[in-house]
Formats: sequence, C-alpha cells, structure tokens
Amino acid sequence: MRRAVFLDRDNTLIYDPGFIHEPEKVRLLEGVVEGLKLLKEAGFLPVVISNQSGIGRGYFTEREFWAVNARLNKLLAPHGVQIEDFFFCPHRPDENCDCRKPSPRLVFEAARKWGIDISESFVIGDRDSDLMLAFNAGCRGGLIVGREPFKTFLDAARFIVGGGDEALLSDKDKA
Repeated sequence: MRRAVFLDRDNTLIYDPGFIHEPEKVRLLEGVVEGLKLLKEAGFLPVVISNQSGIGRGYFTEREFWAVNARLNKLLAPHGVQIEDFFFCPHRPDENCDCRKPSPRLVFEAARKWGIDISESFVIGDRDSDLMLAFNAGCRGGLIVGREPFKTFLDAARFIVGGGDEALLSDKDKA
C-alpha cells in the first residue's frame, strides 16, 4: 500500500483570488515545488482533494477547472513533480452532497484507485475543513498552511517527512 498526501488546491498549492478558473492566472505558492519534491522523494503520492463550488454556482465550467489543473502540472513539470490525480466536489455548500470536504468520500475513492493506506497518509490544506477531512478519513494528520507552525507548504512537507505527529489533531481540532 502507498502513502499519500491529500492536498487542497486553492490557496494551498496555488494562489486563488476567488473561484480561480483562468489557467493563465495560476501561480504556485511559496515552497510548493520544494515541498512536493521532498514528499515525492519520501514516497508520498500527491493527490488533490478539492471543493469546487464555483462549478455548481455557475461561475466556471468543469472544463475550466481541468484547465487550471493542467496549468498547475505544467508549472510543476520542469521541477520533476506532478499532482498524480485530482478529485473534486462540484456542488454548492447548500446542496448537502456526500463528496464535499470534510466528508471523506473523495479520499476513500482516491485510496481505492491508487492503493493508498489512509492511516499512513496526511492532508495539507488551508482551512479547518481540511483538518476535519483528515480526522474523518482516518489519516495520520492534517496540516494547515499559513498557520503556525506551517507558514509555507515546505514547512508542512518537512514536518511530514520528518515523521509527523499522530497527536497533530488535538481534541479541540476534532470537535
């Protein structure tokens, strides 16, 4: 079984000014290239798990979503890293679907497809829903980029490669 890092995309890997859908506006955030390289070298499979309610709201199309993903991987390619797969929820929050984070459904789908051991995997994101996703799925831990002690994606990657910490999700975070 493989280990993975389930990644939020917007404001974790790329800058999102709000419902990003234009490939030409894709910008990698600080530490993403270095962090992905570190995770790849340590044997982690990078997989995006993303809420994309802009599709359900009619702000952009699924095709535009995939164009942004293609641009992300194009920017990563010269550095020898790629996002292996993208799983997303296209629904609005008020639709109460079962695929929107923090629901673990998309993590479970990725695990089946790629042979991932969820209990040895992590989530990196930028919101509390990413922490809850890690808890709900049974991942080893969840990390939020932009909050102490993980100011950058690279900080989070270093923590994971350094062995992580099963106590990362405190009881307060699980509530």
